[in-house]
Amino acid sequence: MIEQLGRNGFEVIHRFDTPGYVAFDAAHGGDTLVRVVSSRGVALSLEAPDVRWPERLWVELAEEPRLDANSDGQRDVLVSLKERDRVCLGWAVVDADGYAVEVVRLRTEWGDRPCVLEISPAGGRLLLEVDVLDSPTPGARVSFPLRADGTSWVVDTSKDAAGRWEDEVARRREQLAAFELAGDDANAQRVQAELDWLDQLRNGPAPVLEPADDGEEAR
Repeated sequence: MIEQLGRNGFEVIHRFDTPGYVAFDAAHGGDTLVRVVSSRGVALSLEAPDVRWPERLWVELAEEPRLDANSDGQRDVLVSLKERDRVCLGWAVVDADGYAVEVVRLRTEWGDRPCVLEISPAGGRLLLEVDVLDSPTPGARVSFPLRADGTSWVVDTSKDAAGRWEDEVARRREQLAAFELAGDDANAQRVQAELDWLDQLRNGPAPVLEPADDGEEAR
């Protein structure tokens, strides 16, 4: 596969081999791809540009953090998905049968266009960014922490995460005051929607991220 890509002008940038699979990325001009090949063949295939993900500009393997979600002693697959204004992380394990399986799957009630921004070195905490659902103004977006809870993920409202929540809220309250003073109703409405969504996520009924049970693309 790598030889064929080379004949088509692609250059492999990163590659790692494990007992269960090989993962590599490659680039040619503005085209990039990630492939994970196991005993079953191609277990994971990502590329940019991709008509299914028009916001995606670049894909590549991420070298850090090195994770092992299912404690099988085999390195997980972590992928950087570059968009115009952010970089998201996709996280998958390759199971004993050679399938690539998402470590987390996001439910729609968290928000639109979910993006994992950070994963802790130990893998037990995430920072997720979403667009606010049903926002009255476009561009309303928040980020919030999640933590592993057994085989699920929950909104992290522990003391360890309190500072992050407070910073998110304090920054937006300052923005809201400035926009209201300037008479910028559109931006004031957007920031208020973000504050309301943060409050709902932190204090309302907490939906959960469920572990994936098939080979859908990691996000």
